[in-house]
Amino acid sequence: MTTAERKEISRRIALLERATALFDRFGSLVPVVIAFLNHWPTEVQLYPQWQVGESWRFFLSLYLYWFASFALGRAISFAKGSIEP
Repeated sequence: MTTAERKEISRRIALLERATALFDRFGSLVPVVIAFLNHWPTEVQLYPQWQVGESWRFFLSLYLYWFASFALGRAISFAKGSIEP
C-alpha cells in the first residue's frame, strides 16, 4: 500500500469517525422522535404493563441505536488498527 492510498484511507476513516461521534451524540434522539410521532407511550411502566402496552418498542429502539453506535465505534477502532504500518 502506498503512502497516498494510506493517507486517503485515513482521511475516510476520520470522516467516518466524525459521523459516528455525531451519531453517538444525537442518535438516541431518533427513537424519541419516532416514538412521539407514532404516539407510543414513553413513560416508564411496570413489567406487566409492558406486555400489554407498547412502551417496549421505545426502549428496544433506544438499545438498538446504542448498539449501532457501539458497533460503529468498534469498526472504526478496528479500521484504524488495520491501517497502521
